[in-house]
Amino acid sequence: MRWKFNSAILVMLLVTNFAGITLAQHPKPLYNIIVGSNGFSSFNGRNYISIQVYLNNNSNDTLYYQDADCYNLLFSIKSNPYFHLADDVCHQSKYSRTALAPHRAQKMALYLTMSKIPDRSVSIVINMNLYKWTNDQAKQSKELVSGNMSDSVVLHYDSNHQAYWPKDAFEVLDKKQRSILPDKDIYLLTNTDRKSYTLTVEKEKIEPPRDTIITDYKNRKTKKAKVITAPVILHNNSNDTLRFYSMTCSWYSFYGTNSTAIGLPVWACQKNIPKVVTVGPHKAYKKNLSIVYYPNIKSGKRYRISMSLLKAANNAEQTWNFWPEEYVRFNKIWSNEITIL
Repeated sequence: MRWKFNSAILVMLLVTNFAGITLAQHPKPLYNIIVGSNGFSSFNGRNYISIQVYLNNNSNDTLYYQDADCYNLLFSIKSNPYFHLADDVCHQSKYSRTALAPHRAQKMALYLTMSKIPDRSVSIVINMNLYKWTNDQAKQSKELVSGNMSDSVVLHYDSNHQAYWPKDAFEVLDKKQRSILPDKDIYLLTNTDRKSYTLTVEKEKIEPPRDTIITDYKNRKTKKAKVITAPVILHNNSNDTLRFYSMTCSWYSFYGTNSTAIGLPVWACQKNIPKVVTVGPHKAYKKNLSIVYYPNIKSGKRYRISMSLLKAANNAEQTWNFWPEEYVRFNKIWSNEITIL
């Protein structure tokens, strides 16, 4: 028995040492790219496949590199018979110097054109090389900072040439988004901010749960559920005006709960653009949230509601260009506890 015990310890030590060696051989890269969501864009009378790409600075130093006012100049894609980088979107474009702070990300949009519509799923492999900034804005630098950064996205088409999103594509995208660092322009709340901006639920005004039917937007299946209306108040306890981002239609994106079985319903939007909400010093902002949970959740369960508070600069309403799903995992503030009746 003693021999077996010592052998077990020896095996554990060997496994631990091997894991340490493996990690040492594969350290986290200083810089990497992550390919995010894809969609459709139209401008100048033409249609494009748009793909979001994020450059992560995983280092402890500021990255200075040669950027461009048209991101298609910075990337290449692996040759395929269906898609290629649009060559008509970067006319008269220039290179520029960009600073990317430590442990921050920069979001970039690529635009692709389609040679022919696929009848199967197609993997788009995207590559990027980082170059040092040079004083000549018209030319690409030849001095490499980091090369061969690569990631991919799968565009799904069926045999009838129709684009679609399978369920596992959402899971892949969710996993990727967790690896994207905070955007270089996003303001991260400080400890002082978290004391100045608080979230409360008026529990005494919550009515008893009502029966409802919800539809899962991923698989279009319906389920029975319960719903309540919870009055949620954001308090600005500071002496300064608070300005934060929301959306004209999908404002629900900024709210959540700490339970996977309790959440907010989603709805379709015909027009959905960013907006900035203003809350004066020592004033409050109130929203009545529909909170949905499955009927098999027992009474007495406790949970909290979160709000992703993304502060806006004074001129940010004209320059904000990110979609809330990409950033709502940051700056969460939490309400008081709610108990299901």
